[in-house]
Amino acid sequence: MYNQDMKKKVLILTVTAGNGHNSAAYAMKKRLETTGEVEVKVVDIIKEYTSALNAWTVDKGYNLAVGYLRPIYDAFYNAYLKWNPEKASVCPAQASVKNLNGKLLMLIYEFEPDVIYGTSYYCGMALSNLKRVYDIPAKVVVCMLDYVVSPFWEASVGGVDFLTLSNEAFREELIAKGFKNENLVLTGIPVSEKFVEVVDKQTACEKLGIDEKLFTVLVFYGGGHWQGGLKVFKTLAKKLKQNVQIIVINGNNKKAKEKIDKMLSKLPQNIKVVNIGFTREVDLYMSASDVMIGKGGGLSTTESINKELPLIATTKLPGQEFYNVKFLEKYGTALTFKNGRQLLKNVEFLYDNPQELKKMKEKLVGMKTNGIETIFELIMKQGNADYSAIDKNIEFDKVNKRVNKARKLASKKRK
Repeated sequence: MYNQDMKKKVLILTVTAGNGHNSAAYAMKKRLETTGEVEVKVVDIIKEYTSALNAWTVDKGYNLAVGYLRPIYDAFYNAYLKWNPEKASVCPAQASVKNLNGKLLMLIYEFEPDVIYGTSYYCGMALSNLKRVYDIPAKVVVCMLDYVVSPFWEASVGGVDFLTLSNEAFREELIAKGFKNENLVLTGIPVSEKFVEVVDKQTACEKLGIDEKLFTVLVFYGGGHWQGGLKVFKTLAKKLKQNVQIIVINGNNKKAKEKIDKMLSKLPQNIKVVNIGFTREVDLYMSASDVMIGKGGGLSTTESINKELPLIATTKLPGQEFYNVKFLEKYGTALTFKNGRQLLKNVEFLYDNPQELKKMKEKLVGMKTNGIETIFELIMKQGNADYSAIDKNIEFDKVNKRVNKARKLASKKRK
């Protein structure tokens, strides 16, 4: 446990690329601030410290690529999985962080954090680059947010004190990329505490005012690039013969919600629909459901794991999301579909075979973690950082040049 008499400063570094990194950042901020003894600062290093074009590329460009150019995105993703770890200092992802060094170092030296917590390999990469030239007294904790070792994690080697693992299965692969065993801490993926809390179906349904007796399918694709919820709903609502309750969480997709609302009066009597837009009660809707149809984001899959909610996902997912679902499928906790026919077959199988559904839920119990709490404890047990020996009278406008020169030199030495 941590020393409750020790006040800390924690700097949380995140990036806006999809929703997961920021969700992990603000969930940790909330947990740290519950102590009343921690000063927390959250910074999106790409948005705040690089060009508008670079920030657009990392966020909107990513969403466009995985939404409309998925085969091309996947080709690059799979090729980069084979990237030589020895070329980490000049890997393609370095282009996104090469101009933020001076501003990031100034932030660290002004705020003087005891711990720096990062939610992306971009954060670990940037700190690794800085540490080649400058002293950073803070302990650095960066977390994995997927069930695959994504490309370019090797660029964080030397920049992090602790890399938190989503699953023990990835330890050896990360050691092969250059991490030391003592750098790697098994915690699970950090999700908001409300997704860790166990709420039974009856209680959740009573709170939401929905039918607890019906087999309930949650259709939830969250925000970001994937807009497949409407198509999935139409397939289920028009072709399922069983008595089911379908919950659709449309998020900010108002058009999809309106289209479903117009369909309700024309649906067969065996289909009951709960059609909602944006909600802050996703956790309760998960607890109220028997199965979820969604995508494969690291946080959403972890939320479903912790809620003991089997996942049915399309195979047409980009990069890391595809591998996240394959990981769950390997452990017998997820099913996949290529088309509407397979989707219906999977839902009908779980409806008609409650014992199989129960087995999947039991396997999910064995995969549950409380990443947010475990990482919180890791952060809080780190000592105070000493900045008294740091020379802060440096020319911050020249930091980029020095850091990038050292980064490129590191690559040449590898050769």
